[in-house]
Amino acid sequence: MIGSSHDWVESSLDLKHDSSRAFLGVTISQKTRIVSLACVLSVLGLFFLRAVELQIVEGSGFAGLSTKNTIREYRMPAKRGTFFDRNGRRLVSNTANFIVLLYPTELPSGQEEKKTFIDALSKALGLSSNTISEEISDSLSLRGPIILKEHITRDDALLLSTALNEFEGIELAVEEVRNYEFGNALSLSHIIGYTGRITKEEYEENSQAYYVNDMIGKDGLEAKYESALRGVFGIRKVETDARGEELGVVAQDPAYDGNNIVLTIDYDIQKNAEETLTAVLKKFGKKKGAVIVSQPRTGEILAMVSLPSYNNNQFSFGISRQNYASLINDPDLPLFPRASRGEYPSGSTIKMIIAAAALQERIITPTTQVLSSGGIRIGEWFFPDWKSGGHGLTNLSKALSESVNTYFYMIGGGYKSFTGLGIEKIVKYLREMGLGSKTGIDLPNEKEGFVPDSEWKKNEKHEVWYIGDTYHVSIGQGDIIVTPLQVHAYTSYFANNGASYTPHLVKEIMKSEGIEGSSISPTPYRAGVFRPDVIEEIRLGLRQGVISGSSKRLSLLPISAAGKTGTAQWHTDRAPHAWFTGWAPFDDPQVAITVLIEEGEEGSRSAVMVAYELLKTLTEQKKLVY
Repeated sequence: MIGSSHDWVESSLDLKHDSSRAFLGVTISQKTRIVSLACVLSVLGLFFLRAVELQIVEGSGFAGLSTKNTIREYRMPAKRGTFFDRNGRRLVSNTANFIVLLYPTELPSGQEEKKTFIDALSKALGLSSNTISEEISDSLSLRGPIILKEHITRDDALLLSTALNEFEGIELAVEEVRNYEFGNALSLSHIIGYTGRITKEEYEENSQAYYVNDMIGKDGLEAKYESALRGVFGIRKVETDARGEELGVVAQDPAYDGNNIVLTIDYDIQKNAEETLTAVLKKFGKKKGAVIVSQPRTGEILAMVSLPSYNNNQFSFGISRQNYASLINDPDLPLFPRASRGEYPSGSTIKMIIAAAALQERIITPTTQVLSSGGIRIGEWFFPDWKSGGHGLTNLSKALSESVNTYFYMIGGGYKSFTGLGIEKIVKYLREMGLGSKTGIDLPNEKEGFVPDSEWKKNEKHEVWYIGDTYHVSIGQGDIIVTPLQVHAYTSYFANNGASYTPHLVKEIMKSEGIEGSSISPTPYRAGVFRPDVIEEIRLGLRQGVISGSSKRLSLLPISAAGKTGTAQWHTDRAPHAWFTGWAPFDDPQVAITVLIEEGEEGSRSAVMVAYELLKTLTEQKKLVY
């Protein structure tokens, strides 16, 4: 409202009479000013009262809600690296596994509220309340969420996703588990191994690198190369409010996928070796054995079979107690990798080292002859040849090709006026050739075997060392034990003219984003133990074994080969173990092969048959060039 006309006129006049005092007069009445002021004061009063209410009356409630804002740590998973054979065939992939996670720090604080929460959750998940409570109790001091339920199908996961929305601190997540794609080569299970949930002990050793529910390599290459395969997981820290809604990302570190691994294994050779060994075992009514095939010039393992085997996919989704008990209680030990952990008397395969040692020490020459008449007698003890009536006059080549025991008794322990190596020198050369120690293959828990000596017998058996003990060691009997991998290693030494390389299964660790890879170079294993002329004589003796001796079956092959059989006594009431070890082609060793058949009786029958069939297949498939 504008002021009265009188006021307006008076003001106008004043402007005319004194321009220095010109101003716009008051246009709001006193009454209006009073009303307006009252309104403003009323609004301010309402704001003040509401502020008091929020601060004093409801302040504790809002404070409680604000304390429920939490920082939730999400792991950004890294894909676990996979395995390929040397020709690029994928052997392992990852597949989805739906799981239900619980974050213990976000559980209700009150006992009654917590019990109500757990009871409701147990109905949603189909688990008992006690089971959930125990999981929570066991995991409160551990890092990250805990798994309440896993192995959930995709359809069930869709149903659960809706039901679990009402629960704070519960997440339906997806993780990756292993799918082993071995086809008809299940023996790869012993090589690659398997993964499983991290145990409490493993977690406590690696709490900074793992969460409580992580998968970790348990055996084989999965365990040996865990750090390369695992990659580096990322972390995303998010602030959430009392309703579980995200307020913002606090911090974030990226994830880096694990390295893929290329094996030295040739899948086709592995499959052929497994099928060949299986067939021969069946033919002779046996169940247990091992085959190793490698490149002597590099130490690269092309196939390594242990039978019986198992399917490691059983472990991918958590093996049942019943199935696991069935595996570990099986008398044939399907979980046992015989090639690297089996320990057996070497039998006559050791004779190549004994002969080389005698040549090296100049105890014999290649032409030195020994008369084999069926064995030798020391007092009341008789040490027999395997051939009744003996082998007649025997030189080095015949001794190796026909495996003449009398020859090795004499060059090992001596007889009458003939001085042999003696146990000290025998032990020296056996150990220099790797017996009694691990080969260093890139697998966990390799066994060392054992080389006995006089000091050991004195301390362990409280007996003196007899000449008969030396005789037994000289033919690979008695207390000496070796692994198939050790026999394969010293065979490769002679095959490759005195140079050998550490056997290995990984050819390349491929580089992934953020993680360096590497190529695996051959590592010298044994060299310089014997003179070149000594090595050549042993090679010729093993070649003669194929031409006319105990490995004669291999002479039927279209390629030249060399080899040594073995028949290893180990039990008075059980059949001996059967061995074969050798290489082909003779002058161009592209593969070395070692075969063990438990209780296979004579190596010249069962074990050499495996080598023959496998080499025949390799030539037919043009895996060997000749």
